Amino acid sequence: MKVRRTRIHWRGRIACNPTYKITNSSPWAAIFFSKSMIPYLVSQFAKSTLSNLVKESFGSDFPDIFSKKQVDYLFRYLKDLGAKSILLEFDYVDKDFLEDYSLYYVKRFSSAGNKCARLHFFSTEVMHSTIEKALHYGNADNPRSHLQASYLGFIVVKPLPKTFIGKTCLKRYDSMTGSLNKKCISRRYDVDLFGIKLHVDSVAFQEQDKEVSACATTAIWAALHAMKSRNVRDIPACSEITINAINHIDGSSNHFPSKELSNKQILRALDVERLRNHLLKLENVSQQRFVECVKFHVDSGLPMILGADAYRVTNDRAIQKLAGHAVTVVGYRLEHGEKEPALYIHDDRLGPFARATFVKITDYHGSERIRPEWGLELQSKDDSANWQQAHEVLVPTSLTIPTNRKVRLPYEFAQATCQFIQQEYETWVGTIAESKSDAGVMPSVHYSLQLREISEIRQEIICYDFAHHGMERDKQNVQKLEQQKVSFLTGSYARFHWQAEFKVNSEPALRIFFDATDIPQGKGISAILELNIANAQLLMMQLRQISKLAIDSLEVDNFCTALLRQLKEPEEDYPNYLTETFGGLRAPAYLKEQEVKGGEVAKNANSKKYYGVCHDTIEAELEHMLDKNDPKTHLIWAIAHDGCLLVGLDLEGVGHPSLTAFKPARIAGELWRTEEGWRINSSSGRYSRDYPNSQQLLANALEKFQMIFYRSRDQITSYVK
Repeated sequence: MKVRRTRIHWRGRIACNPTYKITNSSPWAAIFFSKSMIPYLVSQFAKSTLSNLVKESFGSDFPDIFSKKQVDYLFRYLKDLGAKSILLEFDYVDKDFLEDYSLYYVKRFSSAGNKCARLHFFSTEVMHSTIEKALHYGNADNPRSHLQASYLGFIVVKPLPKTFIGKTCLKRYDSMTGSLNKKCISRRYDVDLFGIKLHVDSVAFQEQDKEVSACATTAIWAALHAMKSRNVRDIPACSEITINAINHIDGSSNHFPSKELSNKQILRALDVERLRNHLLKLENVSQQRFVECVKFHVDSGLPMILGADAYRVTNDRAIQKLAGHAVTVVGYRLEHGEKEPALYIHDDRLGPFARATFVKITDYHGSERIRPEWGLELQSKDDSANWQQAHEVLVPTSLTIPTNRKVRLPYEFAQATCQFIQQEYETWVGTIAESKSDAGVMPSVHYSLQLREISEIRQEIICYDFAHHGMERDKQNVQKLEQQKVSFLTGSYARFHWQAEFKVNSEPALRIFFDATDIPQGKGISAILELNIANAQLLMMQLRQISKLAIDSLEVDNFCTALLRQLKEPEEDYPNYLTETFGGLRAPAYLKEQEVKGGEVAKNANSKKYYGVCHDTIEAELEHMLDKNDPKTHLIWAIAHDGCLLVGLDLEGVGHPSLTAFKPARIAGELWRTEEGWRINSSSGRYSRDYPNSQQLLANALEKFQMIFYRSRDQITSYVK
């Protein structure tokens, strides 16, 4: 008897009719089981399995799946990653689609519901038994670590027949993570697979659904995901980004766009997210400057939204304009050997981390009036991993850089200042080369620029070891750098800084910190930190010569004037003199109970202050304080914050804080009357406990005693207790 086979569609899922017979010749028959029987499917990775798993996720035809560029791209990308297995997770609730559904799709008559599916990819063979073992043993190390080690990421499949590729987080190519010439932004995405904890480092991608979002909306969404400071849960869905973009703009309404967003609408969407945006028009920007800009921001972990005009490339190398487009820039490849510079972009029409190579627009026919004269050529691979001929060129028009709203200073001011330093050094080197035929090869100077938070900078600097960065044998200068390091770490700074690091022949020289929260009319430079004395002096020597001249005319979209003023040899001032001579200010280490009365520090009634010379001998001034019948009585002394010498009787239970009234002071100690004369030491447990150069400070204090009591100079000596 012939078995009757039918498919029953129920709530977007294909259930089994009791009369349906499953045979070995029907590889997709298992998909037709109801969710109650099996919540996931596992299969070997192949193009056919990927396409059919997507197609059968909702029991719909998905007519465009086999000819869809994004599916081709994702398959080839995963193939390059070494994918071996796919796991299909039914009934997945995706936050982004849930928001889009509630704002738009819920009113669609033929809605397939708000549930999505999710595809997971692994680089090793995974079977149902592998997942069951992990579920049986929970997050025990062996089962979970096996899955994590081979986990390549996931693709969310939305219940939309044509634009079904939702949130996609795939591992980056290994070459993007371990190369000096390549860099790509990423963040960690935690994945809950039936309670199994997994994670992948990526930047989320999805295709434009053409209903609730334009390409610019998807680019904004990806850019928000690329910013590590943004909580993934707080990033709005594309529908909400679109509404934010088109509201409050003249001529806009609450209708979802049928075409791309304008620059004004993109900026409005970023404003709603409480981000500051820096917009760079690219019509007259050179390729070199553009690459530098991209590098600075990618190195800072900041994505960019690139606006461009898309041109189709014909077989005879002619270009035909298609439309405006927007992509998210998430990485770069610098020129290296025979490899041309390139960008890595999230292009909703292609896929994540797509490579776009720089080309000259003048190499194409019909490009006479196109500006700028460079562009980005989009290429994709075939199923054999061979690069195909370029099918499209993007001619950049604008670059939007979203940053924290506190970042008011664009990178150009810091870069212009760094270029000034480099140019002045090269000019100086050129002058030497002309005047001396045997000048030899002078060291080269390069700089890098990053936007960083001060907490991150401090954490790096506090661990910085100068001795292991070209100064192993220079102990004296290492000590000087350590003092500068302490001074820098204890300074007060804004949260965000543009950090410029200069290197001489690839060895560290110095770092300049530009206050990114400042305004162009402000001081701009927060600090200069030397990393190597010799290299830093090589850079600053010529600049200090310039700083002696009239420098106000240099202030043109840079902070050169502020830099040169800061590089001037510091003038001697009294506070610095006191610190170097008598030590930095210290608070008393503690107070004794008897030193405090009524909340006030007890004052030493027998104390004296000396600001200048005393014309009496030390005996005439101080001997009357001592008890002649008690040889153990002695005096105490301290150098006050203002350089004043304080002297008083060491009363029982009341010490140095009674002299200073608990105010910060410098080196301090005891003063004893002996048969040989008067002797001082620096034995103050409250103030002198941790000076590394206490013996030198004591010697300086002795000179102060001898200067004040000049008539008794030969009778005053020092000793170490």
